Amino acid sequence: MQQVLLIRHAKAAAYGHEPGDHSRPLSAKGHEHALALGEMLAKAGCAPDIGMISTAQRTLETWQDMSASFGKCALHLQESLYLASPKTLAQAARQYGKGQGTLALVAHNPGIALFAHQLFDQGFDHDREAAHRLGENFKTGWAAAFEMREEGPRLVHLFDPRDL
Repeated sequence: MQQVLLIRHAKAAAYGHEPGDHSRPLSAKGHEHALALGEMLAKAGCAPDIGMISTAQRTLETWQDMSASFGKCALHLQESLYLASPKTLAQAARQYGKGQGTLALVAHNPGIALFAHQLFDQGFDHDREAAHRLGENFKTGWAAAFEMREEGPRLVHLFDPRDL
């Protein structure tokens, strides 16, 4: 794996529209942000080669909207990524990221944010603006791009669809 994208699903609909948390869809704003995020990733040359997606409805819809901008790539749906811990996310990245150019993990907070901060803490020489923004709450629709180097991860970009 040369690069990993840690992506928090876009804005979900309020509770009550669908039974249970797992089946909550994206809101209209969530669909808008997911489409914008896909465009941003494609424009920056960060289109994934492989995607690992939580099986929750909102993560699936985030992926579907995003991938409209960068086309098909290998996709693995992982039940274990639903509300996953940073440890589970790291295991998934190691298992599926070997030999791939860019791996995208689309999951949920708090796990995805905690995993991003763990990678950040393990690395150095991060992009200043991205590092500053990572200190904020890891918002819905965000994608943190890390170069996975032998000497440690490097945060190279933080994508926020609200920037468009």
